[in-house]
Amino acid sequence: GSQANYGTKISAGDLQPGDLIFYGNSRGSINHVAIYIGEGRIVHASNARVGIITSNMYYRTPVKIVNVLGD
Repeated sequence: GSQANYGTKISAGDLQPGDLIFYGNSRGSINHVAIYIGEGRIVHASNARVGIITSNMYYRTPVKIVNVLGD
């Protein structure tokens, strides 16, 4: 959770590789984070069995996008 409080909130149109995309439940609480890698793709930890994967950034609806690198 506290990762979502760092950095600068940005829109999807301003995404750069390295930005963080947060996902949440229907009540809006954040429960998952991914790193944007470009071209609409993210890298994230799926679950213990599947491990680290890449996905389309809209595989779930993002609730917050944050630039943490300050570029």
